[in-house]
Amino acid sequence: MVNPYSAFRKRILRPTPLLLCLLVCPLLSCGGCASGSGGSINGKHHVERHAPSMVLYNAPPTIDHFSFPETSHAQGEFVAWHADLDDAEGATANRIGHCNGTMMVTRRNDGHQDDREHRMTMIELDWEDSDDSLLIAGSHPYKHGAIQTDTAMVRAITGGTGRYMFARGQMISTRLESGWYRHEIWLSE
Repeated sequence: MVNPYSAFRKRILRPTPLLLCLLVCPLLSCGGCASGSGGSINGKHHVERHAPSMVLYNAPPTIDHFSFPETSHAQGEFVAWHADLDDAEGATANRIGHCNGTMMVTRRNDGHQDDREHRMTMIELDWEDSDDSLLIAGSHPYKHGAIQTDTAMVRAITGGTGRYMFARGQMISTRLESGWYRHEIWLSE
């Protein structure tokens, strides 16, 4: 008895020049899509985009640092903070919500040349009198023992609620000389 599917299977599994062209040409034409005009933050490249979707500020945060006395290692130490979320920096600022965050030390570099620890961060920005919020996450190196950093931090927007439901993008946070933080937010379209 002849299997009616064997001829069909041989024809499908044998790539034809047209099939190869249809598969390979789109990949080749997108080869440069991932690269963009690159900028640099802390020596790392990021994709230059249009102006931020929004710029927000938070007042100097109230910070709590919890370390574990039974160990001399930083890994596992916990930092929590909260601050007002504002539309500007300083005395002219209007509070528009809250900025809440946590950090956990995930890795410590013990080398003499790199006395930094990496912290996994979760941030929630919420707006007053609404269900709107943004969730932000990422990892960033800090000088060992320092609660705050003076380098720009690039983190991913992982979601949100209200008008920011399903939000994606990135946030660049910069500590200002006043102790305030500026958050430049790019939302994906």
